[in-house]
Amino acid sequence: MTDPSQLISSGQRRKWIHVVTGVTLIVLSVALTVGWQILGIEGAGQGAGWRWVVYFLGTVLFLLLTAGLVLIVILLLREVRLNERQSNFVSAVTHELKTPVASLKLYLDTLQMRELSLDQRRDFYRTMGRDIDRLNTTINNVLNAAMYTDRPVVDPRPLDFAKLVQRSVELTESRNQLAPGTIRYTGPPGLVLKGDAPALETAVLNLLDNAVKYSKEKIEVEVDLALEQGRARLRVSDSGVGMTRPHLSFVFNRFYRIGSEVRRKSTGTGLGLYIVKSVVRGHRGTVSADSPGLDRGTTFTLTLPGVVEELAVAHG
Repeated sequence: MTDPSQLISSGQRRKWIHVVTGVTLIVLSVALTVGWQILGIEGAGQGAGWRWVVYFLGTVLFLLLTAGLVLIVILLLREVRLNERQSNFVSAVTHELKTPVASLKLYLDTLQMRELSLDQRRDFYRTMGRDIDRLNTTINNVLNAAMYTDRPVVDPRPLDFAKLVQRSVELTESRNQLAPGTIRYTGPPGLVLKGDAPALETAVLNLLDNAVKYSKEKIEVEVDLALEQGRARLRVSDSGVGMTRPHLSFVFNRFYRIGSEVRRKSTGTGLGLYIVKSVVRGHRGTVSADSPGLDRGTTFTLTLPGVVEELAVAHG
């Protein structure tokens, strides 16, 4: 199997080859165009009018060549970045699939080969259950990324978004074995809007999982839901590792993860926040990220239109 570090380093080498090639072509186009203009002007003895025509055509050609080559370099850089993220994605998915599968095989072999006490077997079953949940999460992220990409909500239906968020908070605490109240929710008991309930629940769960994953030793997550100017506004804040400003503009890109795949400690495929963005766009909403800096936490803000009513008392 190819070493992930080799994939990343080869992608970096291709990036610099493309950049050097593009810059060289730009320099050559400038030299050739300027030289052609000089030769044309010197060889035109019919008068100043002809010289200006040659000069104008040469200038237009020069600008077109330069603009085209600059565009080629930009497209190549985007393609190389995408290839690098795809290489990271392959490495991440391979790790996310291989690790729990290897763990499950080890525990199954142990159960078959050794006589274990009831408490040991229960502990093994709990660990195997967590490995299966990890596999299920990875598979669902890949499927959801394909399902929600460029897919608008065709038939939005009324749903209680406040209850959906509270249910997602409870599920996240349960999945991550957190004490009740670790993720603090503030907001109305009911907030009805029109949308796709499974898609919105997927988006909220990904935001919460992201906040828990990138928290430090002490997990502190704040979830705030409010009605602002006829739109539902959900804010998820953590006090975790944070991020620098350059990363904020890329964090919702597909396959994007901060750092090297072979060095980072957190698990994931780089699809969670991309799924959030896709779901929110499908609902004609917005999502943004803000962080004061490294080790100062991150806040994700999600807004959704289509609010029907805010309920003072939760309904069943």
